[in-house]
Amino acid sequence: MNAQVSIRAPCCKQWYDCAECHGEVQTHPLAKTMEMSFICKKCRKAFRKDMLLYEESDEYCPHCDNHYVCFSLVSCFWRL
Repeated sequence: MNAQVSIRAPCCKQWYDCAECHGEVQTHPLAKTMEMSFICKKCRKAFRKDMLLYEESDEYCPHCDNHYVCFSLVSCFWRL
């Protein structure tokens, strides 16, 4: 579980804490996308990130500067 942000699944438009959470409740595979949508759990504001242009500074919420990247959990999104 990623306690810092929720991630919007591009396939079903539902919000999950991680890709594994999606897999536990959905019968379809998680669609991959290069533009991800997030909701920060600290300030509760939504934002998008282009994963093709992702840089280290993008690991922070653009609204409240909350560091939301957890390396062990980020990689699980791309495994599915």
